[in-house]
Amino acid sequence: MRTTSSSKGLTLVELLVVISLLALLATKAVPSFNELIQNSQRTAAISELRQFLALARRHSVMTGQIVTVCPTEPDGKCGRNWNGPVSMFADPGNQRTLLQGTKVNAVLPPPKFGNFIVRSLSRSYFQFRPDGFIYSDLGNITWCPDSGEASLAGQLIISRSGRIRTATDSNGDGVVDDAKGKPVRC
Repeated sequence: MRTTSSSKGLTLVELLVVISLLALLATKAVPSFNELIQNSQRTAAISELRQFLALARRHSVMTGQIVTVCPTEPDGKCGRNWNGPVSMFADPGNQRTLLQGTKVNAVLPPPKFGNFIVRSLSRSYFQFRPDGFIYSDLGNITWCPDSGEASLAGQLIISRSGRIRTATDSNGDGVVDDAKGKPVRC
C-alpha cells in the first residue's frame, strides 16, 4: 500500500526565489514610478503657468491695458525669483511695480515641485499689450524637476505675437527643444 503526502507550503528555496524576483522587479519599477511622478509634476506646473499667462493675455485684451506678469519683491517691484508667488496686474503706466492702489488680478503660487527658470532677452517679467502681443521681451520659462534632469524638464515659449506654446522634443533625443531647436537645460 502506497501513502502519498500532499505538501501545502513552499520550501525555503522557493520562497527565496520568489522574494528575489520581487526585489528585482521592484528595482526596475521604482525608477519608472519616479519618472511617472516627475512627468505628472511637470505637466501640472507647465499647465498651471500656461493658463496663468493666457489669463494675463486675455485680461490685457479685455481691459485694453498693458498687463504685467512677474514675481514681486516686498517693495512691489518686479523681481527675478519665479519660484515664489507670481503676480498679474494691470500696468497702464508701464511701471512694472505694484503702486499704491494697484489691483493684483491674480497670483500664481510657487510651484510645489521643481523650479522655474526664466530666460528672456534682458528681463524677468512678461507684459502683454491690449492687442495680445507681447510688450516686453519674448522669452521662455523652463520647469526643471528637483533632480535637475533635463529629460524630465518642460518649457513654455512666448512668441512676439503673445502666443504661448509648450516646447516639444522634435528630434527624438528625449529632451524638449527650446525655440531655437536646442535641448533645454536645467
